[in-house]
Amino acid sequence: MDFTSDKTTDIPDETLSSGDFFPDISLRNYQLTVLTDGKVTTERLKHTIITAMIEVNRELADWKQTQIAAGFMSMAAIPADHLGNESELVLLYRRAVYSHTKAGLTERYRDTDTTDSGEKKASALGETADDLWRDVQWAIQRIKGESHNICELI
Repeated sequence: MDFTSDKTTDIPDETLSSGDFFPDISLRNYQLTVLTDGKVTTERLKHTIITAMIEVNRELADWKQTQIAAGFMSMAAIPADHLGNESELVLLYRRAVYSHTKAGLTERYRDTDTTDSGEKKASALGETADDLWRDVQWAIQRIKGESHNICELI
């Protein structure tokens, strides 16, 4: 027996702190920004966003210390181009966290439907998750000032 709920969840306007240096993340802004089916519970979303913030913050830990040593006490204070009145670094950080969150949720929802159509959907979601993990790495590399092109000499 398969069960798929069509009930959508309206995420509350709650903000999660990402520490003193990195920008806070809004649950509602995530839901409005990222294409989601609206079926994820608030608690699951919070847990997944917090996990994403931990992972992204750890990837940026050395870079963060360099910025603090240079006198910048928050990401928003670092000189950067602004788009839509926001620092591109803040926008890239949000992209890294949102992509990490969406990839985590996508991978965990694969086992919800195991019918033939579910197998096809899981395969398509695999490609989507791979794209999202790539977006996480690219955003982090851009924040660090690195190119996202990787070349090796053989």
